[in-house]
Amino acid sequence: MNMIGRWLPFALLACFAAFLAIIFKGPGGVTGKPEKSPGAVRLGALLQSVAYMFAWMFRRSWADPFRGADLGPGLLIALASLSAAVGAIALAYKAKKHLGRQWALAARVIEGHDLVTDGPFGRVRHPLYLAMGLLLLSPVICLSSWLGASLAVFLFVIGTALRVRAEESVLSEVFGGRYEDYRSRVPAFLPRLKQRR
Repeated sequence: MNMIGRWLPFALLACFAAFLAIIFKGPGGVTGKPEKSPGAVRLGALLQSVAYMFAWMFRRSWADPFRGADLGPGLLIALASLSAAVGAIALAYKAKKHLGRQWALAARVIEGHDLVTDGPFGRVRHPLYLAMGLLLLSPVICLSSWLGASLAVFLFVIGTALRVRAEESVLSEVFGGRYEDYRSRVPAFLPRLKQRR
């Protein structure tokens, strides 16, 4: 294993720590009693957490991409992996900052809550889940075995789907036609090349 393979896991762990610092920094949330807090969100969060564990636990032992010269496939894989992690950090920071006082770890609509549809939320409805997906991809790209990558992606998709379904149900119930209009215009995770008006 060369220099890239030796240091990349540490760089990815630093990115993961930075991501967690962004997510958990500050109290977040508007003061007031939560109106809704779906239980499916907790199960989804658990599945997402297990997905991250699988991405790191089942390491690849075949065709080590970091053998040989630094300038080659290993470097490209490392750059792709780090780009995904750094992109995740930047997107999470921007989305959380854009939510401002409305940010909360638990999915809920609380008193005084407003529907945010601009900034990163004007491109995708769930930029924080997109950021979490990018963060998961960073070890999958360079470290995970096929088994680890498959299990990680499978569990992450299921966990995210549970959380999104629960959250969107609450938002639809609270904001009604305004949220349905937003949902029809803005994709869930992958931004469109051409924006709808």
